[in-house]
Amino acid sequence: MRPLTSAFIASRHLRCRPLQTFSVVAVIAFSVGLCVALMSIAIGLQEGLIRAVEPFELVVGAKGSPYQLVLNTVFLQDAPVGNLAWRDYAELSDDARVGFAVPLAFGDSFSGHPIVGTTRDVTRITNGDGSPWIRLAEGRWFEGAFEAVLGANAASESGLGVGASFRTLHGISGDDEHEHDYRVVGIADRVYGPYDRAVFVGIGDIWEEHAHGDGRAGKLRSHGDVTAILVHPDSYTGAYSLAASFQRSASGQLAFPSQTVMRLFSMIGRGERFLSVVSYAVAACALLTTLMALHWSAAARSAESALLRDMGVSASALVFISWLEGVMALALGIASGELAGRLCARLAFDALNGASAIYSAAPLSARDIALPVALLAAGSLGSLIASWTGSRAAARSL
Repeated sequence: MRPLTSAFIASRHLRCRPLQTFSVVAVIAFSVGLCVALMSIAIGLQEGLIRAVEPFELVVGAKGSPYQLVLNTVFLQDAPVGNLAWRDYAELSDDARVGFAVPLAFGDSFSGHPIVGTTRDVTRITNGDGSPWIRLAEGRWFEGAFEAVLGANAASESGLGVGASFRTLHGISGDDEHEHDYRVVGIADRVYGPYDRAVFVGIGDIWEEHAHGDGRAGKLRSHGDVTAILVHPDSYTGAYSLAASFQRSASGQLAFPSQTVMRLFSMIGRGERFLSVVSYAVAACALLTTLMALHWSAAARSAESALLRDMGVSASALVFISWLEGVMALALGIASGELAGRLCARLAFDALNGASAIYSAAPLSARDIALPVALLAAGSLGSLIASWTGSRAAARSL
């Protein structure tokens, strides 16, 4: 019997039993989709966080939780740990172990986007490959009072362009509006991280806004507090020497953002491994269910197979048709599961990007290919065994 004829007969067998076929395909698709979605989300989230934290070598902040410090400073989430005095920044800038330091001040917002008070030294920060972390897509950086540079997401979501004006709010939500108008002088290029949501302003503007009402308003940029300090050490030795110094500090702490994120992943990794074990167990149960369904299907067609044998169809052709039927069901279920799992991961990544500007993606890896290939290979072998058993039953019936 020709292969095309065998494939046609196998596909007709699948179509003639739609409920059974749908059940087998749905179980396989669910298990494969669950595995693919879990693995893709875990890998994509890890890569997105690593990409976001890459430009930040050291972060100095007030005493407290290092996780909260990194979440607030690097990911612009959660509340600040506390404030440091300007002299702490000045001492770090003059330290021989420090290449340069960048002060940051948080606390205000515009249309849900965090205001980041800083200096022009923020443009000195580089990625791991040495390229500038922040570039301008248009306009210029702030120079005068109450000038702002919008991150890529802040610009697109607010609809503001160069020359537009806005006012900030105290805190992330509420209606406590500050009195000064900021003028947009630049739009930053996309950095593919949380700072795409940021609005960069001069740190003196933050002090001026919050000095209103306490007798300091209008004074020439008297130094205030800073929320955190980004530190670029002159060497690895200098970095760890600084870390040792801050272990003895009573007012501040130093965190390595990459190490903090890795510790966080190690803590949640147990849950990820548990979910992976569960998803693999579901896949194994789905494969077992599929093999049982194929066996029952072959047994139920023993009379039909006996009739085909009586009409001159060889035993090997019957085994091939039955095997091909099982492989078709397996392939359809695996393909559907792969698509569904990838779609779920994509939706999760889009939601994460919209909420935190953490850009996650899970490119196709060897592990993603290994799972469907292993399932298809195991299922094909099981289908061959079920087909051979069904052929023996047909021979006995004949």
